Amino acid sequence: MAHAFIERADVRTLTAGTIRARAGLAKGNIELLAGGPPCQSWSSAGHQLGLDDPRGKLFDDFIRIADGLDPRWLLLENVRGLLTARGPDGVPGSALTHIRNKLLKVGFQTSVILLNAADYGVPQRRVRLFMVGFRSGDAPMAPAPTHAKAADVIGLKSWVTMREALESVGPLNPDEIIRPNERLAAELELIPPGQGVKSPGKAERTRPGGHWGYKQGAFVADLDMPARTVTANAQQDWIKDPRLGLRRLCPRECAALQTFPEGWPFHGRFTTQYKLIGNAVPPALAQVLGEGLIAAGEEIPASERKKFVDLMPLPPRLAYHVAYTTREEASNGNSRRSAPAKRVSRLSLTRLVS
Repeated sequence: MAHAFIERADVRTLTAGTIRARAGLAKGNIELLAGGPPCQSWSSAGHQLGLDDPRGKLFDDFIRIADGLDPRWLLLENVRGLLTARGPDGVPGSALTHIRNKLLKVGFQTSVILLNAADYGVPQRRVRLFMVGFRSGDAPMAPAPTHAKAADVIGLKSWVTMREALESVGPLNPDEIIRPNERLAAELELIPPGQGVKSPGKAERTRPGGHWGYKQGAFVADLDMPARTVTANAQQDWIKDPRLGLRRLCPRECAALQTFPEGWPFHGRFTTQYKLIGNAVPPALAQVLGEGLIAAGEEIPASERKKFVDLMPLPPRLAYHVAYTTREEASNGNSRRSAPAKRVSRLSLTRLVS
């Protein structure tokens, strides 16, 4: 890190030349460009506006900078919703194809994988899409899992639970103890760990009763499982703490679930801290991916640049997800879009102050 620097800039106006000049590196003499263009455009927790959202267009700036830096590898992270997101033609899966074709146009072939962070020792069931780009050689292999849900999988460790991860967090300060309001507390007290307050959702042709889910900010976590996804907002899950009672996960606990080192500082209001923590790739997972690319760089020679004509096909499991979404859209798309918009739930909280 001796030669590291931080450049605070708007990626829409930042140029590859500026980055090369600051880093003292020539074009093509860069091993990796990693980034995560904003995921809210594709996330199920957002409005899923995709390329109609200005943030969804920031992929273009990533591609522009990638072309100007000419790195050996590209690594992009996003929510799994990008896999089946609709592009300009409205077809499920076409947004990802649209982005991959733009990378192909500037010479980068891409491989796509979905990884569950829990399978790599992260105490969180966080599934994310990763795209690896390369201009020469072959695609690197996806990292092999080190952990599994079942304890009897030969050669793999058991998933790391929330209980194990939270043991590393020191005593909470009074302002870190966040309680639900009286009405929500009464609902949550009746709910066992691993479940939440249900939301009926919109009625669909094949689901007249609605495609139900859990209300945001109204789920009781199971401490004996990895956490659900740590999100970038204050609506984190609740836990039934044997000592402190019903309370919400605080930022320091979310940081532990994301595998940030103990004591890593986060500044600002709690809402800002939750956003910084939830938007991050878990450091432990980033390390696994980085080590995999280093190994691939040693095993796969940087041969002469290839002229890629066609995209690599998606792995069969991912192609199945896209096909399923296409069939589901044909069955329920019209009824879902014609249903009245759901009321946005605003759950009030009480912070305990002693």
